Amino acid sequence: MSYDDLDLSFERKEKLVQQAKELAESEAPVNALTKVAALRKQWRRSDEYESNYEEELYAKFDSYLSQITARKAELTKSAAETKATIIEEAKKLLESSSIKKATAEMNELMAQWKAAGNTDRETDDQLWEQFKEVRNEFSAKRKEYYNNLTEKFAASKAAKEELIAKVKELAASTDFRKSGNEINALMDSWKAAGSAGRDNDDDLWKQFSAARNEFYANRKAHYAQLEETYKERAAKKEELLAEAKKCVAQSDFSDEMVEKFKGLRAQWKEVGFCGKDKEEELWAQFNETVNNFFNNMKYYR
Repeated sequence: MSYDDLDLSFERKEKLVQQAKELAESEAPVNALTKVAALRKQWRRSDEYESNYEEELYAKFDSYLSQITARKAELTKSAAETKATIIEEAKKLLESSSIKKATAEMNELMAQWKAAGNTDRETDDQLWEQFKEVRNEFSAKRKEYYNNLTEKFAASKAAKEELIAKVKELAASTDFRKSGNEINALMDSWKAAGSAGRDNDDDLWKQFSAARNEFYANRKAHYAQLEETYKERAAKKEELLAEAKKCVAQSDFSDEMVEKFKGLRAQWKEVGFCGKDKEEELWAQFNETVNNFFNNMKYYR
């Protein structure tokens, strides 16, 4: 063996050591395993020479490749543990009361599964079958939920359409107290009916709300007009009260004056109720004034 052959052999092995080092420092130990086997095969094909330098090269070479194998074993174990944890988390979602939230979380677990990496094929297949089984069970539960939800939406829609018909009948009512109470009860029933689905809720509410608003607008206008009427009646009664006080002050107890007081009483009744804020106060003053007139008359006639 010539020194040239020895130098060439060392040069080749130095290159293999460098490749092993670069592979060990890479971030893909899973994909690197096939290259590890190829590098070891190339080393075995190279001529062997008994020398301290060759032993040193091989020690480095083997150390780098062993690092890759160890990292792969570590990642395999980590991936298996991660996937096992993901399966347990997925099982918990089967008991979730919020399908929408659970669906988002299940999708996130699927993303984590993909990012977890691979173990060996047999373990991967076993874990995937477990995860898939949980996912399938969740999908069935989700489907059942939305099927039931469709039925609930239909029932709610029918109930709200009935409530709309009832509130429309009350919209033009002038029995504001009774109809107002009935409309409040219909509002409670509306809330209890639940959602009829995003496609229906807005339109149904617009119809229901429009009928309620029509009733409330009529009621508001009625009470506004009634308030004006009460003001006019109160003003008229204040005039009658002033007239009665004026007559009492005259101390005239003639038959004509007696008839006038009777007439004032009749006019008071004709004016009608002027609202609870004024009625009792004005009536108390008017009645006292009229009584004073007739009590005083007893002393002069």
